[in-house]
Amino acid sequence: MIFEGVKLMFIGMTTVLLFLSFMILLILAVSSLTREATAREVEGLKRDRELQAERRRKTQPSDDGEADIAVIAAAVAAYEGERFAQA
Repeated sequence: MIFEGVKLMFIGMTTVLLFLSFMILLILAVSSLTREATAREVEGLKRDRELQAERRRKTQPSDDGEADIAVIAAAVAAYEGERFAQA
């Protein structure tokens, strides 16, 4: 009875080992078959990122700080106007 249990255990473990080995081989095969398509896709993504970065550089306003100073000055003026109006 114990021998049959051990035999069943080895048959089950062997089946699982063979299945996992077969799965690994299939994954490697698919990986090698799709290597060129993956490389083309990666290159396309790199080109898209470069184009987006170039567009962002072209559309961004010059960062001379004048706009930031104007916004801060307006915020301070609004705060002081509210604060001194209540007093």
